Amino acid sequence: MILQVKDVVSGYGDMDILHGISIEVNQGEIVSIVGPNGSGKSTTLKTIFGLVNLKQGEVLYYGDSINQNTPDQLVGLGLSFVPQSDNVFPSLTVHENLEMGAFISKTNKKYRFDLIYDLFPPLKEKRKTQAGNLSGGQRQMVAFGRALIMEPELLLLDEPTAGLSPLYIDMILEKVAEINKETGVSVLMVEQNAKKALKMSDRGYVLAAGQKKYEDTGQALLNNEEVAQLFLGG
Repeated sequence: MILQVKDVVSGYGDMDILHGISIEVNQGEIVSIVGPNGSGKSTTLKTIFGLVNLKQGEVLYYGDSINQNTPDQLVGLGLSFVPQSDNVFPSLTVHENLEMGAFISKTNKKYRFDLIYDLFPPLKEKRKTQAGNLSGGQRQMVAFGRALIMEPELLLLDEPTAGLSPLYIDMILEKVAEINKETGVSVLMVEQNAKKALKMSDRGYVLAAGQKKYEDTGQALLNNEEVAQLFLGG
């Protein structure tokens, strides 16, 4: 098992957002977290990545506690996080953004750049273009590429399709599946397009009001009538 989140309570200041959340990610899985707005989905990822104060509980990575690790330390351990917004350096070119992702690497990175450009062919064509001049879907590819350049073992994705056109929504989710298949990286994803996310996921969790309401395989959650009525629009 690559990740265990055990009875986690976390939040902002005196306000608790998560109330005893427990989730797991196994090696090679795609796991989705879905639920209504304000349910604590993004807070879960930020807590794992050390961006939100963990008040109670434990986060284990390969069985070792990472409660006290900072985000830069977690990157070194093999975790990468793609936030929902502000996830590229707009004044830097595509290639410079990828270089920023590989900044702390001490190994030869050329083959990693080749892998990223193979995964995202549009980026190779626009490698000298400033990221701020790209479309929303292309910027998301840059963010993915920068997260993948360090060869992570666990990729945390926060709303990867937020604000994208329907064409790019399908393309980005297909890329998530391709990344998982081609690189073997495990994926924990928060996604607003719940049906699409669960359809492509090995397992899923449904959160509401900072608590876990359901967990099952992605397909079983799609087939659950109560989940469909309450959280998937019928």
